[in-house]
Amino acid sequence: MLKALLHAPRKIFLRRALFQIHLWLGVLLSLYVAVIGLSGSILVWEDELRKVSLHGVHFDPAHAASVDTAIEQTQKRYPGTRASYVVLPSEGDPRWGMYLSTSPGKYRYVYADSTTGVPFPEGPQPLLDRVQDLHVNLLAGQTGFVVNCVCGIGLLVLAMTGLILWWPGLRQWKRGFFISLRARWRRINYDAHNAVGIWTLLIVSWWGITAVYFLFPKQVTSAINAVSPLKGMAEPPAPKIAHPQAASLPMQTIVDLARKTSPGHVSGLFLPATPGATVSVDVQRTPGDFTHRDQDIFDSGTGQLLSQWHYGQNHSLGDWIVWLMYPLHFGTLWGTSVKVAWCLLGLSLPILSVTGLLMYWNRFLSKRWRSITDGTLSHDQ
Repeated sequence: MLKALLHAPRKIFLRRALFQIHLWLGVLLSLYVAVIGLSGSILVWEDELRKVSLHGVHFDPAHAASVDTAIEQTQKRYPGTRASYVVLPSEGDPRWGMYLSTSPGKYRYVYADSTTGVPFPEGPQPLLDRVQDLHVNLLAGQTGFVVNCVCGIGLLVLAMTGLILWWPGLRQWKRGFFISLRARWRRINYDAHNAVGIWTLLIVSWWGITAVYFLFPKQVTSAINAVSPLKGMAEPPAPKIAHPQAASLPMQTIVDLARKTSPGHVSGLFLPATPGATVSVDVQRTPGDFTHRDQDIFDSGTGQLLSQWHYGQNHSLGDWIVWLMYPLHFGTLWGTSVKVAWCLLGLSLPILSVTGLLMYWNRFLSKRWRSITDGTLSHDQ
C-alpha cells in the first residue's frame, strides 16, 4: 500500500474513490466556487471602493448628530422595527449605519446622514453592499448564510481530496507545481488545475476551515480551547445587572463613557434589548481595524462598566488560531501587498472551477456528446 502510494498512486482504489468525490462535488460547487472567489476578490478592496463611491461626502465630527437622534430618526422612518446595532460614522464611511430588526432572525440595514441622522431616501441597494451580501449570505439572508457555510465546508473537502489526487508519485512530484506551455491545450488545462490547486492549497483550506467556524463558532472555539486554552480571546461571561433600571440612559451618554474608558474609535454599539439592560460598545484601537478592539459592556440604566474584552490581545496558540479566523479569511489587515495577494488568491477559485469543468468535458462529456451526435447522424441517415 505504502509502495503504491509513493510510486503508483493512481492504481490505489481509495484514490479512485476520492476522485469520484472530488469530481462530482467540484461539478456541483463550480458556480458557487467561482462566485465566492470573484466576490471575495472585490471585497478585499472594500475600503478603497467605498471611499470612491462616497467621494464628496464628508464627515464633520463637530456637527454630527447624536446616537439617539440617529436612532429616533431611523425608527421614525421605519415604524415597527427595532434598532439592534448602530454603526457610527467615520472618515472611512461618513454615514450612520443601522441594523433594524424586522422580525425574529430578520433585519434590514439602512444608512443615515451623519449630520441630521435622517435616513437617506430608499433606492437600489448599493452595488458594493450587494456584492457583500452575495459573498456572505448568497443574497438569501440567514438561510443563504447557512448554505454558504455548508458549501464552504465542501470547498475544504475539495482541497483535501485535491491534495491526494494531485500527488503524482515520487518520480514526477515536481511536475505538479508547474505548467508546461509546450503541451496541447488539454494538458495545459490539466497542469493549470493541478498547479493552481497546489499553490493555493493552504489558503483555500483555511477558507474552508473558517466556514466551519462561521457556522459553528462556539463548538470550534471550545475544541480549540480544549487543545490550547484561550486567554485573551476567551469571551467573558455575559454580565448580569444587579438592580435593573426602569429606563436606559441616552445612548450618547454610553458612547461618551466608552470613549473615556477605551482609547480609539467607537465604531458601533449593540443596543439594549429591553430598557435598562446591558449595552455593548465596540471601540477600535485603530479606526477600520475590527480585529483589535475593546468591547465594553455597560449597565444602560446606570452607565456602570460591567466588563471589558480586549479582543485581539493574544497570549496562547489557541488565541492566535481563533483570532486569525477573520484576518486570514479577508486579507485586509496587513497592507496593500497582502491585499493584492489575497485578491489574486480569490481569483484562483474561478480558475480552478473553469479548469475543473474543462477537465470534466475533456474526459467525459465530450465523449458522451460525440456518441450522441454520431448516433443522431447515423439515425438520420
